[in-house]
Parts: sequence; structure tokens; C-alpha cells
Amino acid sequence: MGGIRRSGVFAFGSYRLHPIARTLTRNDQIVAVGSRAFDMLVALVERQGEVLSRRELMALAWPGLNVEDSNVRVQMAHLRRELRDGENDERYIVSVAGRGYCFVADAEWQDLAQTIEPDSSAFVFQGNNPSKGSLPARLDDAFGREENLASLLQMVEDRRFVTVIGAGGVGKTTLVILAAHALENFETIAFVDLSSADDGATVLEEIAARLGLSAEQNALNTVLAFLSHHRSLLILDNCEHVIDDAADVIGKILRQTSAVHVLATSREAFRLPGEAVYILRPLGVPPQTGRLTARQAMVWPSVQLFMQRSMDGGCHHPLDDDRASIVAAICRRLDGNPLAIELAASRIGSYGLDRVLELLDNQLALSWRGSRYAHPRHRTVQAMLDWSYGGLSEMDRMALRRLSIFSGEFSITAALAVLGGDDAEDGEIVGAIGNLVDKSLLVLQPGVGPAQLRLSGMTRTYAAIKLAECGEHSLMHQRLVALELLPEVKCRPDRPLVFASQTVADS
Repeated sequence: MGGIRRSGVFAFGSYRLHPIARTLTRNDQIVAVGSRAFDMLVALVERQGEVLSRRELMALAWPGLNVEDSNVRVQMAHLRRELRDGENDERYIVSVAGRGYCFVADAEWQDLAQTIEPDSSAFVFQGNNPSKGSLPARLDDAFGREENLASLLQMVEDRRFVTVIGAGGVGKTTLVILAAHALENFETIAFVDLSSADDGATVLEEIAARLGLSAEQNALNTVLAFLSHHRSLLILDNCEHVIDDAADVIGKILRQTSAVHVLATSREAFRLPGEAVYILRPLGVPPQTGRLTARQAMVWPSVQLFMQRSMDGGCHHPLDDDRASIVAAICRRLDGNPLAIELAASRIGSYGLDRVLELLDNQLALSWRGSRYAHPRHRTVQAMLDWSYGGLSEMDRMALRRLSIFSGEFSITAALAVLGGDDAEDGEIVGAIGNLVDKSLLVLQPGVGPAQLRLSGMTRTYAAIKLAECGEHSLMHQRLVALELLPEVKCRPDRPLVFASQTVADS
């Protein structure tokens, strides 16, 4: 198609693309895409059926700049995700090997009676009782999080910068979405998913897009100018992989505005002045104390979640006294992690309760898939832990792998004995242990006496697989055997893990 007509949109499927207003909607709801991804989409739609090379797309999205090809791939992946490309067999953008990208859907140009102007409130809630339409859907069955929600709401009201931290899959995103739906004292609330951001520039692009702003020249000034006119809440989700860049952006926003509050989620704290950290713990699990009745087990939110998800997955047997102890054991083994519990419970209908318990130490359990619409890193425990493992330094990865040799609690002295011996200084090892605790991958046990550490169940299974892949298991086992000869070192013998070379096909 030739030049763009001012008063019109491209229509394809449930989407409407307005090039001049720079808006993309799905079923009349704004879809957030960054400015560069938007430019690429317009170019592809205008020349539907033609292949545009990466060089052509780079010239459009980064005019006058020399950037790497990987930038195009990152923006294209983000664009495809926002378009839900591939869902229900609907394809919009395909890659042509060695050539570039092509828009393959039918896009029809529709003239409008008048030019649609950019809507700066596209991603905002305004008024004392804001609409919740632009937020991710609120869950009605957030088991056991009522007290967490009440505490977080009070913190957000009292403090300008709150970070929710916790292990992967513990429910950080769910909690902040619940909070956003409950808060009514902000003129503007914007929810920004940073999972696809890769640097400070894209962090700002994502924020601007969620605010419905076009930030071609100076994204920071554009965002600050908008936020400074509203009592605003900016929710930044999934910050851990860009924590330094996100910290820089947050610091500037807080310093240069007076009425903006920031609520963030991350595996670790930002450590910025004025930050209030809210640590989200796993769901409560039944203690291992004698025989447990069904009524006693159902008091615990982890068991409530397990039974609900097992019914959703095709198991229609109510919890009875004979099965209560097994369900409680599974919830304990999964350390009350909501994502891990949901994925395990969804297999009860297919595998049976006893078999699921047996397979929790098997790599098969790491690959059980969850919701088709979940973010890719939350579709399996494997993907969730890959996300965490990929963000670690090589020293931290080594520490995580090797600490999997302990089946239960262990002291820092025992950890040093197992991790040492490879030209690593004690200071480096202690630093790696501290990093793993900070990133919610290693648990520092509460209580009195010498400090004890522990890897959660599924994290230990994952780390043990990595240990075996690196060929380090025998060496670590030898060190553990030698360690057990020292009475002053508290640790428990290693419990063998099952590494399945042949696994049952995942449904």
C-alpha cells in the first residue's frame, strides 16, 4: 500500500492498527507495544505479503543508528507475543530464513470519519474508583493470600517504593495484580511487564507504552512529564533480569516526581534509598506431626490449592483421611510453592496421587506443563528455574549445583567444605551463598543457634540434574562422605535423585 491515509486503520482479525494515532487495539482494548516494535508492525502491515529484511526494519526502527541484528529479533519476539501469534492457529508474522520477516494475515484498510488522536490515558485508570479493564485479570481464588494482600496494600499507601521479593512461582505477580485491583486512591495505575526488556532503554519504552505515550526522542522526559501530573502507581513486574537498569529508572522517577509510587516484583531487592521490601513466603503447609485428617489438612492453603487444581485436572475424588497425609507430604515436598503445587496437582487425574509423590524427585516433574496462556517461564518448573539459573554468575551457578548434594539442612561450614577446593577463596564462596539467598534460591532457616541453609525441593532436583550434567556428582559425593566424618558439621546424608532418561509423554 502507498502512503498512509490519516483517517483510517488497518483491520486484521480482532486487531485495529492506527498508524497516525500510534495505537494497536485488540477487541477495542489497547495492546502495549514499544515504539520500535510499533514502527516495525506498521511497515510489515503496509507491505503485507512482502519480505522485509532485518536491515530494512532496523533502518525504520533505529533511523541513523548502527544496531545489532539481535535487537530486531528481540523486538519481533515481543511483538509476536503481544499479537498472540500462533494461538488458535492464527499467524500474523513469519520469519523467512535468511531473508527477514513477512506479515501473512489479511489486513484491510478502513477509512474513518475523523482522525483518531493518540489517547494518553490508554493504559491508565482515572477517578476515585478506577476501571480495572487494562489490568491483567484478577484471580478469585488466591488461596491463603488475604493477610499478604492487606499488608501490601498498607505498605503501598505508606511508602513510595515497595518491592515484593520471593522465589520463582511463589505468586509475586498474582499478589501485585490483586493489589492493583484493590487500590482506589491513585489517579493513574499502570502495570508494566518487564520480562521482555533487556536494558534501560527498553525498560523506559515499556513504561511509556503502558502509559499510552509516544516517546520517540526522550522516553524518560516523556514519562516524567506525564506522571508528574497525577498521583500515580507504577507497577513494574519481573525486574530481576534487568535489575540494575530498572533501579536506575526507578531512582530517577522517584527523585524527579513527588506523587508517584512504585510497586515492583523481583527475585531480589533493588537496595535503593527509601525502598520497602515485602518478602512473599510460600503457602503454609501441614506440619509432619502424626496422622492427619482431611479436615485438618484442608485448613492449610497449600492443600486447598492442591485439591482445587487436582479437580480442575480431572481428579474428582474428594480428600479423605486416607489421602490427606499423602497430599500433605506433596505440599511439604514442594515447599508450599504455588506454581509447583498447581503443576503437580494437575497430574493427579492422569498419574494418581501415589505416582505423583514418587515422581517429584524425577526430572519428569520439572517438565509438567501448566496453563497454555501462562508466560513461557511459568509453564513448567524447568522453565521457571532456567530463568533463574540463566541470570546467575558462573560462581553462583557452581554453588547452586554443588549444594544439591545435601538432602536437608546444612551449615555454612559444611557448604564451605563442599564448595571449596577449586582455587575459590572462602570470601568468593560466602559471597555466592549470600547471592543465592538474596535471589530466593537458597533458604536460610529461621530459628536460634548456628545458621542452617536448605535448598527447596524442586530447586534441589533441578540443581542436582545440572550437577550430573557437569559430571561433578561423584566428586561432590566424595566430599560429602569425608564431611560426614567431622562431628562438628551438621548435615544429612544425600538422598539419591532419579534422573529419568526415558520419561512418560507429557499430556
